Amino acid sequence: MSLRSKFTKVKTQGYLRTLELLFNRFVPPWVFRFSMGDIYEFDIEKLISLEDKNRKDASSPLVPKVLNETDSRMKLRSFTWNTVPLETTHNDLAFGVYDAEESDQPLAGLWAGVESFLEENLGIEFQFENQQAWLYCAYVDPSTRGKGVYKCLISFAAKELKQRGYTCLLGIVQPWNKVSRRMHEQQSLRVCGRMTAIRVLFWVWISYRGDLQVDKRLVTNIATQPAKVRIL
Repeated sequence: MSLRSKFTKVKTQGYLRTLELLFNRFVPPWVFRFSMGDIYEFDIEKLISLEDKNRKDASSPLVPKVLNETDSRMKLRSFTWNTVPLETTHNDLAFGVYDAEESDQPLAGLWAGVESFLEENLGIEFQFENQQAWLYCAYVDPSTRGKGVYKCLISFAAKELKQRGYTCLLGIVQPWNKVSRRMHEQQSLRVCGRMTAIRVLFWVWISYRGDLQVDKRLVTNIATQPAKVRIL
């Protein structure tokens, strides 16, 4: 990658977002972590409507799938850089988009957590109502970005989740992640609140505002007693 293209990439995704990625790559989470995010409730009907528009604009057929087989799910985990421990996920759903001619290699992937979702490195456990689903860990192959692949993916996922009874779709976006924030703000009903967490060694301090319910502000035992968070 040329110096100019690297600069363009940094400028597109935001300087603070780039700094965050570099910091998290080289500093272990048990030493220090800082996380801040706005929690959105997405407009499920808007997301679903993106699918038809994307199919009209697509130059080649895209095949979205719900992945149920273990091998396919593990491959998607690796592709999307999903590092959430398997033992802490409960009935999460995996969605992938594939090229019609190369059905084995995903172009994009998205995960949805239900029941609960544990941010292990921060000692925070989100607990969801029956109709709530948590959209997390989305990734699009760099060669296909800007071609409507993610719109196809998230609209397909929204439709599938609605059919399964999950009518309230939630997700968190860092305020400095310009690309993700711009995309998700356009498809949201409201900002539920903002949460900030700071980890130093084995302690986590939590700050929040908005329609959130958190049972503690200071986590002293990350492994066994995480903070419980509900989105109202």
